[in-house]
Amino acid sequence: MSNDKQQNEKASDDKATAAPTPIPAWVEPSLFEPVIRQKFPELKQIKDFKAIPALAAGENFATLMLRLTAEIELKDGSSKNVSLMLKTAFDIDIFKQMVQFHDIFTVESDVYKEVIPELEDMYRAAGVEVKFGPNSYELTTDQPYILLEDLSTRGFKNMNRLEGLDQEHVLAALTKLAQWHAASAVRVANKGLYKTTIGREKIKEGAEVMLKGMFDNMFTPFLKCATSYEGVEDFYEAMKAKSENMVEHFIKQTESEKQGFCVLNHGDMWSNNVMFQHDAFGNIKETYFVDFQLPRYGSPVQDLYYFLLSSSKYEIKLASFDYFIKYYHDCLVQNLTLLNYSKKVPTLRDLHIMMYQGGIWGFVTVTGVMCAVLLDPNEDARGENLFANTEVAKSLQAQMYGNARYRKHAEALLPWLYDRGAF
Repeated sequence: MSNDKQQNEKASDDKATAAPTPIPAWVEPSLFEPVIRQKFPELKQIKDFKAIPALAAGENFATLMLRLTAEIELKDGSSKNVSLMLKTAFDIDIFKQMVQFHDIFTVESDVYKEVIPELEDMYRAAGVEVKFGPNSYELTTDQPYILLEDLSTRGFKNMNRLEGLDQEHVLAALTKLAQWHAASAVRVANKGLYKTTIGREKIKEGAEVMLKGMFDNMFTPFLKCATSYEGVEDFYEAMKAKSENMVEHFIKQTESEKQGFCVLNHGDMWSNNVMFQHDAFGNIKETYFVDFQLPRYGSPVQDLYYFLLSSSKYEIKLASFDYFIKYYHDCLVQNLTLLNYSKKVPTLRDLHIMMYQGGIWGFVTVTGVMCAVLLDPNEDARGENLFANTEVAKSLQAQMYGNARYRKHAEALLPWLYDRGAF
């Protein structure tokens, strides 16, 4: 589970900074001096430089997020404070393998350097200013990294993942998501498919084994805990059967999507990867996305299920689901029209059919990312415990699928997905 949540409100508290996370030896002031000088050409010296873990345990599973702070002196003798966000790899074998296999840092870097500027330029040419995420910077190093501006200095923050997003914040995220999807669809219509590393239209050779391992680690504890869910006897065997052949179902789904309307999915569209800026009255001014390491060209159903089922408030998750799809569709059509999309624009009926046909994305969301979204902060909630067979790992997995909050959501969503034919 990837998470690039830059600035959680917990990030500066003692729990976050006290986490026993080793700072990579290559993170030294001299490496970042050119970036700081780019921002402050009159830089004289870096007087104080610190790198601290930016996220508490349970807020990040796949990558290490560091907040870099520095006090700098300028040539006129004045001082400035600088803050940046550095994303790098954990020093854990299984994650090193995943990073190398999927080349996630190169992919995300390409999204920041190539994809985002191109999509923003498309809107600019149409007379609309749209910004999708933070500014990124380049370093001279062979280490895996993503270096970004610290959005918290501009008032951006994540909302409480445990409570979920209210309607106002869901709509703001869907507005930006529709802009992203529309621009990517127009870009492909005009220029052709994205390069394979970004579009990922096909499952990478050898990925089946990794997918099977991931799904096994996910469904084994889920199915064990699910036996106690209220009403599960009506569909437990259907869930179990679906999970046993999940890789085949997953590949079949991604192949079938190619026949319909496709976009560049964000790929990890949950609340910790959406940041909001508010005005003095609490109204939303701007919405940015972060963590672009898992993009995939395919049906927008992937992002829609992933976001709405994992990250909206319990009270509106199902009650407003169709309204959210309608709202997203209205925004999508508006932006496709603005950008002169040359192909058939999907109707609302088309989108609803796609949602039914892509129900597997809903099932994977509820049994996957949603359990991490709804888990209380936990010092054992670390990436290595998602895959290990230790007692600590087993305990964490039981908590993820057995806690009261997750159970409440699952008991509402699973029968809903079953009734829609998702499994």
